[in-house]
Amino acid sequence: MKEEKEEIKIYLENNRAFSPNQELKENFIGESRNNKIYLHPIEIFYLANIRKAKVYDGKQELPLSKIFQKFYSSYFFVKYNVYRDWRDRGLFITLPERVEMKNYGKSPIKKYPAKQFSFSINFPLYFIREECYSLAFGKEAKKLFEEYWFGQWGVYKNMERGNTLTLDAIETLYLSKKGAEVRDLLNDEKLSFEDVLREVEQRIPYASRMLEVYEDWRDKGFILKTGFKFGTHFRIYFPGAKPVSGAKKEWQHSKHVIHIFPKEVSMPMSEWSRAIRVAHSVRKTFIMAIPGMKKEDYLKEKTPIDFVAWHRKGGNQVEKPENDNPSFLILSLNEDESLSGKMLASALDRADELGLRLLIAINDRETSVTYYLANRIDLPGSEHKYYEIEWFTP
Repeated sequence: MKEEKEEIKIYLENNRAFSPNQELKENFIGESRNNKIYLHPIEIFYLANIRKAKVYDGKQELPLSKIFQKFYSSYFFVKYNVYRDWRDRGLFITLPERVEMKNYGKSPIKKYPAKQFSFSINFPLYFIREECYSLAFGKEAKKLFEEYWFGQWGVYKNMERGNTLTLDAIETLYLSKKGAEVRDLLNDEKLSFEDVLREVEQRIPYASRMLEVYEDWRDKGFILKTGFKFGTHFRIYFPGAKPVSGAKKEWQHSKHVIHIFPKEVSMPMSEWSRAIRVAHSVRKTFIMAIPGMKKEDYLKEKTPIDFVAWHRKGGNQVEKPENDNPSFLILSLNEDESLSGKMLASALDRADELGLRLLIAINDRETSVTYYLANRIDLPGSEHKYYEIEWFTP
């Protein structure tokens, strides 16, 4: 990126700021009109703080503190840090209102397979209300585990120790919804799907949302098991997976985990970062699910997008706004901030509409910025949207 050769001067005029320095235009800073470069407050502070520009209100030169006070708005410093970080990497970035809102076709979709899936179950599940587990017994129960990988027969990774099939709450709900008979283990009372759901929801928040996602993937042949060890809701195995495989009967290892982010919930960025870090540390793809979104839930007028950004195109060649289309939309957040499922879904939806990829930029307390990239997943026949989330280094 070309550096300014002359001293940058910025002047305030009727609550607006401009600079006569035309080299700013070459660096894609500000908007050029009538031989003046009009600047956004974030650009003003960046130029004053990093490029040592002088800012004048009339004849008086303003110190950095006064500039900050004059232009401060909600989460100004968080947004400024992302803008500064991107610029410091030699890349171009600007405000969404300065870019044509059209589909740029730069949002790749990852296609996941699906497989026709059907099964039958003709034995009862005995539900333990207090613990939200079900037990099942006999050869047919063992077959359900071996052929379709529902529950756990015996002990985890040691099937020979025990003669009981243990099913967790979500598996129990799924099988009940598909027609399995569920009975109270203590009094043998027959329980409907609604009975089981009512019991589970008292102990597991947003169990119905978890079931939506579980059912969506299970119906397409995927295997979902608890993701507790990896800080997520489920780990995922692709269609055709069974508990053990090969002549040596080796236990299967998952390569993907999925985290449910209900639209009604706000997630702290620290929790977001932790979940992704754990998944990546064990080399698993982290998938984010936001179930329950309806057309009216998307925040079209308040989509939380802060910047449009350009990146690189092969090697170290930098994309330039005058020649290249942008690559990313950027959402800026603080490490102590929370983000709702609805807001994230809206931002992701906006990125999809524009054919760009969404970067979630998180500032820590030392002004370092960590980026997370969202890639949309095409799960055939699904009404929900899913995204792979990965660390990204610009």
